[in-house]
Formats: sequence, C-alpha cells, structure tokens
Amino acid sequence: MGSADPGREYEPPLVAGHRVEGACGQIGAALAEAGCDLVVYSSEAQFVEDWVITGYLAHGEREPGSIHVRPPYGDVDTDFPLLDERPELYDVRYESGSEWESGYYRSLAEVHGVVLIGGGRSTLITGMVCLAFGIPVYAAACFGGAGRKVWDVMNRVERHLTPEEVSAMGAEWGRDTAARLVRILAAQRERKDERRRLDARAVRRAAWRSAFGITVGLLLCLGLGMIPLTYALDASAAVNLTGLIVGALATGTSGAITRNAFDRGEHWARTAALGMSAGAVAFLLFVSAQLAASPDILSGEGARRLLFFVLTVGFVSGFTFDAVYGRLKQAEPPLPPPPGPPAGPPNGG
Repeated sequence: MGSADPGREYEPPLVAGHRVEGACGQIGAALAEAGCDLVVYSSEAQFVEDWVITGYLAHGEREPGSIHVRPPYGDVDTDFPLLDERPELYDVRYESGSEWESGYYRSLAEVHGVVLIGGGRSTLITGMVCLAFGIPVYAAACFGGAGRKVWDVMNRVERHLTPEEVSAMGAEWGRDTAARLVRILAAQRERKDERRRLDARAVRRAAWRSAFGITVGLLLCLGLGMIPLTYALDASAAVNLTGLIVGALATGTSGAITRNAFDRGEHWARTAALGMSAGAVAFLLFVSAQLAASPDILSGEGARRLLFFVLTVGFVSGFTFDAVYGRLKQAEPPLPPPPGPPAGPPNGG
C-alpha cells in the first residue's frame, strides 16, 4: 500500500522518490523468495503495486493465483504486468459496491502482513488499522509520506513489534532491507499466532475450570447425599461402610479440585486423583481409630453420626493433600517387637 507520485504533495514530504521503484521491485522479489502471495488493488501509475508485482514476477516461476487483485466492482483499471499473457497468475475478485474503501479495508482482515511506502491519507488510515488490530505491518519511514507518520507512532503501540524492529524500519534503504522487511513481518505474524494460541488456551482453561466447578458441586452433593441415604435405609454395617467410603472419596476429590482452583489451575486430573487418595487415607485413619475404641460402631447408630465427621475430614484432607502426603512421608513404620528369650527344653527333657 502506498504511492510515490512526484506531482503530488505528501505530508511529510516524499524523500528519495526516485528510489521507490527499485525498492518496490526488491520487496516483490523478497516476498516471492519467501513464498508469499500478493494482495493488490490498483494498477494506476501513482500507486506502488505495479512495481512490486514486476519484481515479484521476475523472481522465478510463480504459482497460479498467487497475485490476488481486489478492485471495486466496475473498476476497469486492472492493467497489471503480464495479466493478459499469464492470466492464471492472477486471482481477480471484484468487491461488492462501487466504493473502493469498503472492500479494501475489509480485505485487511485476510492478509498476513502489510507494507506501507509513502502514500497519503489512505495509507495512514491503513497503518492505524493495522496497529489497532494487530495486523503485521512494515512502514518504510525512509521514503517519507504517510509511511513515516505510521512509523512515528509505532513505539507507542504494543502490538507484536519490538523496539529493534521499529528502529530497523527507520533506517535508510539498503540492499538487505527487503529481506529484513520479510523477516520482520514473519516475526510479527509468529508472535500474533502465539498470542492467539495463548488466548485460545486461556479460553479452554476457563472452560475446564467451569467444568470442574460443576464437578466440585456434584461431588459435594454426592458426599452430602450419603447422610440422608444412610438415614433412609435400615442400619447395617454394609450400608454405613458404603456411605462412609463414598462420602470420604467424593469430598476429598472436591476439596482437592477446590484447592487447585485457588492455585495455578493446572493438572486437574492429577489433583483429583491425589485428593481422592488423601480422602481415602484420612478415612482409613479416622475410622480405624473409631473402630479400635468401639468395634461395633459400623453396625449401629454411631456410624451415621460418624459420617458427619468423615465428610469434613475428607474435604479438609483433599484441600490440604500436600500436608497429608508430607505427614505420611515423615511417618516411620512401627518397628516389630523384639524377640523374646529362647524357649527352654520341655520338662523332663
């Protein structure tokens, strides 16, 4: 996008306008070498597209349809290089409406990079749109015009551009500038794609958090549901033990998931498994202590009252599973009792 018409006034003024044609040819060749397609709009002599296409076609054989022309409907000024001799190289699609602005600015959403050279108001607006929406852009400041204006504001916009890249756009045009231009556009696109991947990952993570939030609610309901279930059924050791086990595992898992939501929110499956295990261990330790004191507690009314404590202990154990496993690591297994004195010979032996 841009123009370098010597008979037109630019703000700031055009600089080294006689070098623009050669620079555009180098840009076209560099884009062709990188395997890029072109999107162009007009073949009028005042614009830079023709020069870029000339360099693009001079750099080896191009794929059919690699030059995309987007003129407004009814525009007959499409006299691009080799269009009549090699029409298969061009993909001409007329935009709806006779006003070129609507189709032109809409097409910016489809491109992977924009090059600005000289130009006036339309080039300035194009640069502002690219900076606002994160479209990779290269503004050749050395030729003046609107491209210089866009370059002036680049350091104030944080959109996939590094200070080194902005500085490089302000340098004088040289032999390696076109190749550097392609590298800068490619680097911006890579950062944009990476940002898009991170945003998509954040959306997926938020969806997982929502799903696990629902899971926490279901597990808590499952654990608490053991209380009315045990009271509704006839008291028996099997029913009471099942309620205690399911309640401890459900609340332990929900506690661990709740803890993970407060932390970084990663490794949900691993956290759920650790919380379930912590709930199981806490259940075994707590219930075994009760059984040691009251061996018949599971078959009586005491098991139902015990369920209230088991649900609380299970949730707390899952929520603090790191402390539970830390205590288990520090605990030493009990030593076997020392052997007694050897038995003597039987009487009369």
